[in-house]
Amino acid sequence: MTTAILDAAQQVFEQYGARRANVEDVARAAGISRSTLYRAYPNKEALLDAVLMRQLGDFLAELDRVASGLPPREAVVECFARGMALTREIPLLARLVETEPEIITGAGASSHSSLVLGTADQVARTLRRSGATMPDDELHVVAELMLRLAYTYLLNPH
Repeated sequence: MTTAILDAAQQVFEQYGARRANVEDVARAAGISRSTLYRAYPNKEALLDAVLMRQLGDFLAELDRVASGLPPREAVVECFARGMALTREIPLLARLVETEPEIITGAGASSHSSLVLGTADQVARTLRRSGATMPDDELHVVAELMLRLAYTYLLNPH
């Protein structure tokens, strides 16, 4: 059931964007009642968080694959280039970058900011697996700076 709900929500968020999407559309697309949807996800924000977590999981798994076997410097370059491409290839991410970038970048008061910036931990782990040797706290700062640089390019590619 959860996969069907998340698939339907992803489709609705891709079509309408996060702000314009509504729970009724998601329930209808999933073939369930609104009350069933609300039992699984208490509000639209929780539903969007779950969809984004799934998308970010796929995104980061791809970057792990790209970094596999590369030394840290090459891993950074290859993952940055692939990550930028993925934001255009994954329909939901492309939609949000174009119409609602604050959700992706974590700007504003959205709870999604911790969700997205939390990916710095995963980026740091990927860099560590690629052989990065700096202390964990410094590696986390580097990962967060990389993400912020990527967000800047997403918002202003010129």
